[in-house]
Amino acid sequence: MLRGSQVGGIILVGVGALVLLGVITSLPVTAILFAAALIGAGAWIITGATRGRADLPREQASIPLDGATEAAVKIRHGAGRLAVGAGAGPGDLLSGTFGGGLDARTTREGTRLRTELQVKERRVGDLAGSVLHGKFDTLDWDLVFSPKVTLDLELETGASESRIVLTDLKARDVRLRTGASSTTIDLPAAAGLTRLWVDSGAAAVKVRVPGGVAARIRLRAALAGTRVDAVRFPRRSEEPVYESADFGTAANRVEIDVDTGVGSIEIS
Repeated sequence: MLRGSQVGGIILVGVGALVLLGVITSLPVTAILFAAALIGAGAWIITGATRGRADLPREQASIPLDGATEAAVKIRHGAGRLAVGAGAGPGDLLSGTFGGGLDARTTREGTRLRTELQVKERRVGDLAGSVLHGKFDTLDWDLVFSPKVTLDLELETGASESRIVLTDLKARDVRLRTGASSTTIDLPAAAGLTRLWVDSGAAAVKVRVPGGVAARIRLRAALAGTRVDAVRFPRRSEEPVYESADFGTAANRVEIDVDTGVGSIEIS
């Protein structure tokens, strides 16, 4: 079975290869060198997964709801795997397992919680050693949210693999900023109106819209490969805008705004 560290390396190699193989004829020299650097870094991480080093601690943690009905959550996750889904206990906003430890800051604004999550601060040598030895899996996070709370979610990820399953959550506003990574997002099935913003660099991003949910999609892609299900979401203008026929009347719908650089974006 692949470890999280090896997956992280494979992601970097894959994104770099995608750039070189997909659009190499139109790339400037600097972009080609950048893609080559991604492939080299990924190969180092894959081979480094066998080099020994003590893992960073994994921490179990939860954040209580305390009667809140809304929440704004910001997640900063630089490396490793990030898994997000539904399933927190009835009294919790979120709960999960956090590789490398958790630094959480929570404030209350009436019935709204505001929370920021990031890896606990550690010595530079500890974190650098984990990365250089391919130990990205020591920073894996696996967390679940309450399906009862209206959620605004902001994600900042780096060289990581992220699986964001919002199908059963009431996510209203979702923002993803990501670098050299692989991210899959399943959008809510019954949240009314959900807005998704994606700002990605050398990344592979997949967005899945549940059946029965209408969508309006705007794409701004530099050197990225794009793929949109044009049967479900026909192109509506000369600009890269796609929209479901029933978008204006659908009870559940999503607005997707993508700004991406080198990599790929797929929406289905």
